[in-house]
Amino acid sequence: MDRKATFTLDELDLRRAVRLHAFSSIREKQTIIRLAALWAVAMAAFIGFFSATGMPWPELRGNLLPFALVVIATILGFSLGIPLALGPLVIRRRFKQDKLVRKPVSAGWDEEAYEAEQPGARNHIPWGDYMKVREDRHLFLFFMSDYSYQILPKRALTPEQIADLQRIRAAL
Repeated sequence: MDRKATFTLDELDLRRAVRLHAFSSIREKQTIIRLAALWAVAMAAFIGFFSATGMPWPELRGNLLPFALVVIATILGFSLGIPLALGPLVIRRRFKQDKLVRKPVSAGWDEEAYEAEQPGARNHIPWGDYMKVREDRHLFLFFMSDYSYQILPKRALTPEQIADLQRIRAAL
């Protein structure tokens, strides 16, 4: 099987990568713990503030559920909404400014590593050095850190290559 692909990223690939990153990170245990802690602090501040102002407990208790729901909606809105809303603007600017993003990429892989080469840039990264790999129906994201990842669009791959990468990924 041929384990090589050539592609040029476009703005849609970058938007899809941001979307996959946002939706996959919100489901990670570490993110859920941080968001739950933020929710708990907001609830404690709400209770503390209105208790200090002398609001009777039955009235305060009656307002807890609506406030808890508003806090959840706000936290999720900011956590997902900001990246998804601002992503296209940032991507458009990056795509105009970063010439390397618009250059063709020659990618290849084997059981040991993933390699991507562009004019003036080449990397060969062992699979074990990736922190995580995310995938959806459009692309693979290979994360070197929480915020640094490589994009491999599935449109550049054959079904056999996609299955091969999924097999390698499952073995990690």
